[in-house]
This record gives sequence, structure tokens and C-alpha cells, in this order.
Amino acid sequence: MLKSILRGAALALAALVCVSISAQCDPAAVDFGEEPWGLAPDGEVTFFEPASVGVAYTDDVHLLVPSFASEVVPETPLDAPIDSVVIVEVLLVDTISGDTLNFVDAGLEYACNNLGDCTDPCTFLGGGQYCATFTGVPSISGEFMLSLEVEVWATIFGFPLATPFSFSGFPFPISDGTNNVDAADVAKTQAYPNPTAGAFVLDGAVGCQAVLRSTDGQLVRQWRVNSLREQVEMTGCAPGVYFLELTAEGRREVLRLSLVR
Repeated sequence: MLKSILRGAALALAALVCVSISAQCDPAAVDFGEEPWGLAPDGEVTFFEPASVGVAYTDDVHLLVPSFASEVVPETPLDAPIDSVVIVEVLLVDTISGDTLNFVDAGLEYACNNLGDCTDPCTFLGGGQYCATFTGVPSISGEFMLSLEVEVWATIFGFPLATPFSFSGFPFPISDGTNNVDAADVAKTQAYPNPTAGAFVLDGAVGCQAVLRSTDGQLVRQWRVNSLREQVEMTGCAPGVYFLELTAEGRREVLRLSLVR
């Protein structure tokens, strides 16, 4: 009887361990190729999954830690080897108001996986590839840019030195569930091609006030949409991510556009 109980407990524990492991992100899931360091999604070609208020969210971020501090912080003296990179916090910056929120303030959290290389799971060793999982139920909506705040630790002249660094500029939109626009309107409002190399067609937004902003909230263009299919030129704009806000009769929709060269 005792053996049966112990065996059952062991099986239950093994199942729990397997569930815990499977819930973690896989550090090797992204191939960074020959790059010395990188973050995925990169915010230019690949993006975080859009989130919605009140809807359970999950997505992963992958970090390839370089071997030398100068590859992250160029002004680091003597090209010191990286001891570790520590994730300190995740921030969300509202592209319209400029307000900054901590991840937890938006109802989200992160869990790191460093393969057990350090006691602190959010401490990543130099030259390694690791990841973190974003989870939670968003409680606030907005067009945010995500920043991953880290400390880069290196030994210089025999002393450990931490240099703060921000991996910033990653679009992280959180919709309010309805986006303040009827489902039929959402279905017929489009901007294409997206990504675009210089111009896009705005389809189904006639009568709307349109505001195009860069990721730092700077106004690029503002106009009223007067035709069912309107071509919008982005001549002179730098490659990157832009947000197109459309409003009409109290309704609001925000589209994300990528400009590439």
C-alpha cells in the first residue's frame, strides 16, 4: 500500500515537472544565424502578437547574448567579455501620450528561462541564447512600444561593472476588445501593401480623420480621407513602424504599418 502511494506521488510529481518544463519557452526556437547578438521578435520584420484587454495573452521573446560588451554598449572599454545580461524590467510606452507603464501595471508579467545556468532565471550568461515568456490578462489598452530594460555585466580592470541598456522600439498594441469600431467597419478597413516600400492604399476609411505617427509619437501627417480607396505616399519617411489612427463619429481604429526599403 505504501509503495503504491509513493509510486503515485512520484508519478504526480513527474507529471508536474513535465508540465512546468513544457510551459517554459524554448531558447533554441529562434535561429539568429551568424548574428553576434539579437532580439526576436525584432520589431521590424517580426512582431509580438497583438493583445486585447480581458483576453489571456502569451508570447515569447528570445535574446542572443553577445560574448563582448562592446557589441551591446559600444563605449565599453577594452572590449570586455560579457559576464551576464540581466533583465531588470519590461516597460510599455504609450505612443500617443508618452506615458510609461511597468508590465505589471498592464496586467502582464514575464518568466525567464536560462536553462538553469544561473540561480536567477533572468540572468543570461555571455555567449548564450535564452528566452522569456510574456503572460497575463491585459487590463489597459493602447498603442504601446515595449522596452526590455537590462543590465550588461562585464569585468573591467578586475572589477565587475554593470551598464544599463534598453532594448526599445518594439510595437506592442493592446486593443480594448472592440477597438471602438463596429466589427463590420474593422473588416472593411484595410491598409495595403503592408509592409510597404513607399506608399499604401487606405481602403474603406472614407470620412475618417487620419493621423499618421512614428513610434515615438511624432506627427508625420494628418488629413481627412475623402475617397473609398486612397493612396498615401510615405516619401521622406524613414524605414520603420508607424501607427495610423482613424477616427469618425466617436469611433477609433489604429492600424500598424511597416515601411521598408
